[in-house]
Amino acid sequence: MNVRIFVAVEITGEIRKKLAEFQDELKKVDADVGWVAPENLHITLKFIGHIDEEKIETVTGIIKDALTHIKPFDLRYAGVGTFPTEKNPRVIFADVIDTGGVLAKIHERLDNQLMAVGVEHEDRKFEAHLTVGRIKTRRNVRRLIEHLNSYNGFDFGSERVMQVALMKSDLSPEGPIYTKLHGVDLV
Repeated sequence: MNVRIFVAVEITGEIRKKLAEFQDELKKVDADVGWVAPENLHITLKFIGHIDEEKIETVTGIIKDALTHIKPFDLRYAGVGTFPTEKNPRVIFADVIDTGGVLAKIHERLDNQLMAVGVEHEDRKFEAHLTVGRIKTRRNVRRLIEHLNSYNGFDFGSERVMQVALMKSDLSPEGPIYTKLHGVDLV
């Protein structure tokens, strides 16, 4: 049976709370946005997609291998933005500041090593971010961007990353349901 999976860094309760408050402020603009449920907020290191359930153990081994010699590290969440551009926003995100470039290193290792199980190599540059919402229509988008810009440089806090998780994603009409399949500790 196929499962839909990805590799992620989970967010702590304090950061999650500040991001939820940020979402609540933006909701007041009444733009047509699909907001990410606070419990689903995470940093995607590598989206794998659908894969045979029998390969999960192999994928977990690849994650462990990709984390070799990676010690716990600090991340800061500060600033906000949109993808792909402010003029044509589709995704609202909070910025992830990884001064040591550890997330990019893990992503690159995963990207290269997961090709062994048939996962496509990504051409686009990895940009660590926390997706907080996806814009559905243009309704009130300009007001949303103005409100969003008032959070430029806003500091959501810092945390120490101690683990990377293999997550399962089940899509439902109410939104995705994420389940942690494995946690790989950084040592």
